[in-house]
Amino acid sequence: MFKKILVPLDGSDLAERALEPALTIACQQKGSEVILLCVPVYQDILVPSAVGFDLLLPDQSLEKFRGNIETYLHEVKTARNRPETRLRTLIEDGDVASVIVDTAEEQAVDLIIMTTHGYSGFSRWLLGSVTERVLRSAPCPVLAIRQKRPMTNILITLDGSLLAEKALEPGIELAHLLGGRVSLLQVDQDTNLGAIELSMLELAETGLSHHIQKEAGNDHLVNYLNKTAESYRQKGLTIETVVIEGTPARSILDFAEAEEIDLIVMTTHGRTGLSRWVYGSVTEKVMRGTEAAMLIIRSAEEHLN
Repeated sequence: MFKKILVPLDGSDLAERALEPALTIACQQKGSEVILLCVPVYQDILVPSAVGFDLLLPDQSLEKFRGNIETYLHEVKTARNRPETRLRTLIEDGDVASVIVDTAEEQAVDLIIMTTHGYSGFSRWLLGSVTERVLRSAPCPVLAIRQKRPMTNILITLDGSLLAEKALEPGIELAHLLGGRVSLLQVDQDTNLGAIELSMLELAETGLSHHIQKEAGNDHLVNYLNKTAESYRQKGLTIETVVIEGTPARSILDFAEAEEIDLIVMTTHGRTGLSRWVYGSVTEKVMRGTEAAMLIIRSAEEHLN
């Protein structure tokens, strides 16, 4: 599933945090490939001269700058070469986030792995901003890394919808490749809604308020998660199921912190299923509030927009 992996680099140690998980995943799959991508952001460069420093303008510094990047990528490739995996380097010009997305499409990439914040390296990317833009347009799942730690405690969030279930296969596969254990989590939201909230739900979708009120109580949630987990348990995976009460984003964040979750797996949006989460908003809140890594899967419908 994740045989071709794209890792954007900017010359910094922070961006290189994505390399270890990328190689761990790739090395367990025959015929896998990791693409190391650098997108130069050309700036004025000061260089030593006989009288102090001279300013090299972008046109003058272009060749020297690209040479530095080529050297850097070659060193990274050499240092992390694995006989089981092909490493390939690319240097592409353009807007950083757009180039990452375009490269993923052109190279038929299965997974993008990148860090989520930082401001360092050759290209001086503002990694948080770049990652968020990539997440909105990526044609494949994106694994956003925050900390340099193994990802063995994995959380997959569900809401009972087919859309949310798109996180299952990639999440389970990643857990298998990383040797992790999985928790399936569903949040049972408070359904004691007032007249205004019920009216707003009806405006969004006819019959939605009745549907939510009817689904009060969490027995059906427990049954749903257990049934979902059972098919994967039969394949030898360790999976636990959890239903907790509260609001989705806050409950996910609290659970992830309490259980020391290393990786949270979510889809990016949705307004369907038992809990009727507005998934884009929930995912965004979780991503900005957690220190865990996140695997984000965009829906096919969103790819078409």
